[in-house]
Amino acid sequence: MDAALEHLDQAVDWAWTDAGYRERPVDVAVLAMSGVGHISAQEKVRVWAEARKLTNQLLIKHDADPVLAEGTPSGWGVALIVGTGSAAIGRKANGKQQVVGGWGYHYGDEGSAYWIGRRGLEAMARAADGRSQPTQLTAAILARLQADDPRSALPALEATGNVRGAIAALAEAVDATARTGDAAAVGIVSEAAQELASMINVLRRDLGFGGDFPLALAGGVVCGSAMLREQLLGNLSDLSLYPEPVKLVPQPVAGCIKIALQSLPPQ
Repeated sequence: MDAALEHLDQAVDWAWTDAGYRERPVDVAVLAMSGVGHISAQEKVRVWAEARKLTNQLLIKHDADPVLAEGTPSGWGVALIVGTGSAAIGRKANGKQQVVGGWGYHYGDEGSAYWIGRRGLEAMARAADGRSQPTQLTAAILARLQADDPRSALPALEATGNVRGAIAALAEAVDATARTGDAAAVGIVSEAAQELASMINVLRRDLGFGGDFPLALAGGVVCGSAMLREQLLGNLSDLSLYPEPVKLVPQPVAGCIKIALQSLPPQ
């Protein structure tokens, strides 16, 4: 929480600087943040906002809300967020909402950057032991970690001071290796796409969507990997799901602006 509030302070400082305005309490502030579903976390954010004199009206939202606001025509449909973690959030036109995934990296976040990076490390370890065929992932991962051999990958990860983040960063190496046709890397990306399609399918079933529904994609992994997106849409097609429109939302903050504008009193 301390780190999160420090980053919020920096973001607000930079926003005012970029805008070229003197800071003052704004009419509405929309904070769409991961990990603030619990009331205790929200209260800490509210205390920070009040101490900073941030706003006259504070709206704390699920991080899917701006994705749906920016990535769907009418604010309903499915938002698939795949970054360091992963979650799919569905919302009906009547406001009913459901979340699938988002359990965190200890026992969830399938298809996420962390999940992909960890699977890449597993493939490297198995190949090093001779339990599976050699893979180009070994060279790609060692190059990213600046490590000499698979056994030195662990101390290289620990030396970063952020093991989770360092593992998540390896997703780029897995994606790049998959695009060369490496069987192990292709398999990881394919399994990630299957997991993500399964999340969407559960939402479609439970919320009663038909085969076509708006789909908004956000997060560095799904926005950054054309291969993953292609396989994801192929897996959805195999499930007789044909989302329309499908929109990338590389800057969900644009959705925060839309939510804020909707919350302003009529002028």
